[in-house]
Amino acid sequence: MLVIAKQSLGRIRDKIRAITKRNRGVSIYVVIAEINKITPGWVRYFKLAKCAGKLDDLDGWIRRKLRCYRLKQLKRVYTIMRELRLLGVPEWQAWICALSGKGWWRKAGMPQVNMAISNSWLKAQGLISAREKYLAL
Repeated sequence: MLVIAKQSLGRIRDKIRAITKRNRGVSIYVVIAEINKITPGWVRYFKLAKCAGKLDDLDGWIRRKLRCYRLKQLKRVYTIMRELRLLGVPEWQAWICALSGKGWWRKAGMPQVNMAISNSWLKAQGLISAREKYLAL
């Protein structure tokens, strides 16, 4: 049975870390486009491996990195609250998230952020899921 090696997962994560570096200063749409250039080819390379579970984990990690990137772009408490409100989070929950003293990565894992920047929102922005690509092959 073929599987994906830890080193291969580490290399793809390193590439995505470089793309989603929070001080790059490019639009999230550009970041998603760059990720979409890497991920499908990487998945096609491992199409014979039994790796649906690892691809689920990779997809979740990529989505959280993108949420973290988006929060860092918003920077301030009020803009984070306003953006979460526009994306459908109740006002009191948006304030809880925006006023949180947690770091960007921890904020990206909060339920309010997951509700606002959902998987469907990221898919609508053009993010290609590695697992869906794998299952399509």
